[in-house]
Amino acid sequence: MIIIVIQSLNQMKKLVLLLLLLVAYPLLFAQKYQGDSWAKVKASGGSLSVVYYEQAGLIQDVNGKPAGLCVDVLEDFVAFIQTKYGKKITIQYLGKEPVFANFLAAAQNNPNVLGVTNVTVTDDRKKILKFAPAFMSNPVVMVTHKDAPNLTDLSQIKKSFAGYSAEIIGGSTHMKHANKIKSDYWPELSITTGISGPEIFKKMTTDPKLFTILDFTEFVDANRKKLPLKKQAIEFGKPEELAFVMSKQSDWDAVWKEFLTDEYRKSAKYRKNIADNLGSAFLGVLK
Repeated sequence: MIIIVIQSLNQMKKLVLLLLLLVAYPLLFAQKYQGDSWAKVKASGGSLSVVYYEQAGLIQDVNGKPAGLCVDVLEDFVAFIQTKYGKKITIQYLGKEPVFANFLAAAQNNPNVLGVTNVTVTDDRKKILKFAPAFMSNPVVMVTHKDAPNLTDLSQIKKSFAGYSAEIIGGSTHMKHANKIKSDYWPELSITTGISGPEIFKKMTTDPKLFTILDFTEFVDANRKKLPLKKQAIEFGKPEELAFVMSKQSDWDAVWKEFLTDEYRKSAKYRKNIADNLGSAFLGVLK
């Protein structure tokens, strides 16, 4: 009886500790990042505070500072604010989160911080985050080692990829595609999660029987680096919409809707930004 009581107490202590960690987790991000509200900036100027998750071509550190398509869009946004509202604002890059799930948590729990990377807009995420209008559309692709068989029909994946396993970015929307493959065609498929596309690609270069599903922009970077990988001819439906994210308490969403319009996305300036950062060939996949 004494042993049972002790075990119960130990289990209760572990449960209490877990609950405390779950409560403290978002608070850590709230203390880490701070920024100005749009109301403050509109009244007297200030800064646009940014936390980011690196994605080559979109936002990455180059010579010690962020560069890429998202950075160009942010600079165009600053110019828009100056022109329309007569307010000079500066972009404050507060830091980067190397784990995608942590990046989303940082954006969610800081009211005056903009989360910048290739975040897919989904109904579930809209329940906990606000989105700026999408800055681009992006197909979802399956990537394998270059020596993998060519796959054109998912119904043949179990046979063609016998002995393979999948690894998907943790916290990404692409897990739903992997789970559907598992449920529809391959119940025994082993699916694990990785912290980022580059980390998964690194594993795939040495493990030819690993495949992943992710944004086409991720594959563009792998192709530029001439990694021994290839894109499979598999369609996952219409391209996903990618957007910047912010806390439900943020007031920046209204002015982002004023700036990031269809007209902006069709402009010569925006299309030049795409070509400069992702290559002119990427213009062909834009919607």
